[in-house]
Amino acid sequence: YSLQQLDGGWGWWGTGASSPMITAYVVLGLAEAQRANFLVDKMVLARAVEYLGNYLGWEYEATRQALDTRAIVLYAMAEADAGDLGRTVALYEERAKMSLYAKGYLAMTLQLLAPAEPSRLATLASEFDTAAIVSATGAHWEEQERAVWAMNTDTRTSAIVLRALVRIQPDSGLLPNAVRWLMTARQAGRWETTQENVWAILGLTDYMVSTGELLADYSY
Repeated sequence: YSLQQLDGGWGWWGTGASSPMITAYVVLGLAEAQRANFLVDKMVLARAVEYLGNYLGWEYEATRQALDTRAIVLYAMAEADAGDLGRTVALYEERAKMSLYAKGYLAMTLQLLAPAEPSRLATLASEFDTAAIVSATGAHWEEQERAVWAMNTDTRTSAIVLRALVRIQPDSGLLPNAVRWLMTARQAGRWETTQENVWAILGLTDYMVSTGELLADYSY
């Protein structure tokens, strides 16, 4: 709370300009905390959502970075119950220029805002299938270029796509293979970066919930 800027956003450091990407990440964290029944200051969250909404109104050039940023902003707003379906559909039309992890955000946003319109979700699931790299260790995804500004890696991309597929196509045959690859990608029981760790945990947890593994009932 103490690091929130006057415009409602958060920056990379305690001072300086707000960053839409960092602000979206904070909003995701606050939304997750709220769902877990932690007390979240509603005014702090409302100011952050307002900042992100204002950002979406700025003029932008349709570069990969700009589109990827819009993807995480729209996803964060949707998770915070402040989604923008019109802008999400508009972003869907420009998905060919986006990173795979950003398409994962886009898929989850569409699933939250328009689950009754499955055609776009089916198209995205098909594109994830096509882009998957399948080997003896499982299935994963690799980006054409690494988005250092977004703290992204191919392992993080694979975790985000896993989470997206769990939500939009829970019967996908790629899911067990993607889980197996993520588990073998660990080093000394964890992944290489904090971003890889958090998205892998989120993706794997969603997978366990989807498959019913958390409801196991057996004796031995």
